[in-house]
Amino acid sequence: MKRYCIILATALAFSSCSGNLPEDAVGLRITVGTDDQDSRTSLGPRSPEGKYPCYWASGDVISINGAISRPVPESAVGRKSAEFSFDTRPATASAYNVIYPGTSSVDEITFPLQQYYVKDSFCPGALPLFARVSNLEESVLLRTPAAIVAFPISGSALLSSMEISSLAGEKLGGTFNLGADSALTPSPQASESISYSFGAGLALSADAERIYFTVPAGHYENGLRAVLSADGGAVMTLRFFASGADLAPASLCLFPQIAFQAGKEIVFSSSDPLQPEIIEVEQKGGNDDMGSSDAERSASITACTYNIWAPSARKSVMDADETVSEQRSWANSYESVAAMINYLDCDVVGIQEVTSMVYNTSITSPAPDYDGVVHTLNSKIPSYSWVIYNASNTTYDSLFPNNTTRNGLGSTDAILYKSSVLTLVSHGRYWLNGSRRKAPQDDSSWDRIGTNRPATWAKFTHKPSGKQFVFITTHLDLPNAGNEDDPGMPQRRNATELIEWFAPLVTEGLPSVITGDMNVDSGDNYRILTSGRWSDVYDEMLAAGTLSFTDVRSRGTMQANKNEEGGVGSWRPDHILIDGFTPSYYKVGRERFPTKDGSLHYPSDHLPIKVILNF
Repeated sequence: MKRYCIILATALAFSSCSGNLPEDAVGLRITVGTDDQDSRTSLGPRSPEGKYPCYWASGDVISINGAISRPVPESAVGRKSAEFSFDTRPATASAYNVIYPGTSSVDEITFPLQQYYVKDSFCPGALPLFARVSNLEESVLLRTPAAIVAFPISGSALLSSMEISSLAGEKLGGTFNLGADSALTPSPQASESISYSFGAGLALSADAERIYFTVPAGHYENGLRAVLSADGGAVMTLRFFASGADLAPASLCLFPQIAFQAGKEIVFSSSDPLQPEIIEVEQKGGNDDMGSSDAERSASITACTYNIWAPSARKSVMDADETVSEQRSWANSYESVAAMINYLDCDVVGIQEVTSMVYNTSITSPAPDYDGVVHTLNSKIPSYSWVIYNASNTTYDSLFPNNTTRNGLGSTDAILYKSSVLTLVSHGRYWLNGSRRKAPQDDSSWDRIGTNRPATWAKFTHKPSGKQFVFITTHLDLPNAGNEDDPGMPQRRNATELIEWFAPLVTEGLPSVITGDMNVDSGDNYRILTSGRWSDVYDEMLAAGTLSFTDVRSRGTMQANKNEEGGVGSWRPDHILIDGFTPSYYKVGRERFPTKDGSLHYPSDHLPIKVILNF
């Protein structure tokens, strides 16, 4: 019998859960299945270039208008494209629906009512793929009509099952009709809930396991509810997208890590998903009538500001107050600072109070901490590159560690960035001291107060989208650093020069971010920062009603006391200011991490802020 062939390539575009789909994509690998089992779709291995290619696997079949192919030939297993054979050519039609896994229906796609846990991957058969083409003469691009929800979970329980349901009656599993406009219409038999099995049980530990489940793309008025069941009858409830959400096809919605606690309910708003990593994918050409738009798509970055508390400042506090634990010294807590930065996992971070005890240089030996041992931060966050300058009497264009002053870092700020996501285009530093381009000399006269405040900047290209932006970080003077006649003068001058001097830097119309410990959260000096070009992410999201309940109720970013009694205060000295970005996520890092003796402490006296910025 004559066989008819069509060459297929797979690629799937992933985005964040809000805004337009970017062209940046995360691919999926179709792993090995057998003739009597569903094929599995799972995350494939990431290449050094940050790409996730799609591969066909043994046993995979597709269908074209209800005609089911033979299994993919073994010669195509592990390849990005495959030649599928058909014993009968599909009937001539004006359009052809190509569906994976293969089905005898022309326009039906099935979302499984039962999903399963597979470590680091999607569950068997949970991710349908399809394309609509006008002819069968060229290769086609398969896409998914599904959205994927993921959350990391830790703890000590043994998970057995999870029930996922929609809170406004939207259908999650069963058969869906694929309309001419690629929209999904559930059949009468489709269900509002799906079940999820952990097989013999998933034993949780301190190392979080990431759970994935798949739902149809579409609007969810009141979000989703997941009820996790564990050994001994323990139950925990999660609510996702509590304020409603539109889930785009091929979107990966990654929520913050949680710890299993029996009887607890955690509610996430629509602004709570974290941005998945932005990854390039090899795009495959073909006759794809689904039509990806050539219009400009949105891109996103994750950004952070974090005052890490200088080692010398820690020692001063501990010497003055015996109630402050010795675990808060730099020697005992620098690894917890690194743990916080790695946990937040941002593309770009502005950090303040960096000293030669913090950053390892090739010019001079790094300074030891007060225990006589060197404890450097950069050795613990290897995924980040640095933009950092010498703080002591050094001209603005002398990048540390390539300067020749050998004066050490003093106390400065720095920019951390992931070179896998961002390309450093240019960089520099201004001094907020009336001269801009040269570090101040030692001078305690009145007109020099507040002059030792650097502001470091960098221009980046966002690799997945090719878009550029400017990132700035600084640390303004204290609100009462001046004399009794005008205590706010140094901070006021810092704030004014920060805004005035950086405005010309971004005249190209590029989006820009200013991060830092501004030492102010209201009043005239705060209005200098926010009444013009730049706005505070917190203020924007508060006005829009998209802040989480926690961040509305607890706005502070600094501890009430250095001994950690009283928790976090209400003062919000740390800020992320934006121009040309739209924020979709705001989180204050309130987590505590183990220090040297294993006890849990805040890594710094400040709390970091993480945001997702779209542009």
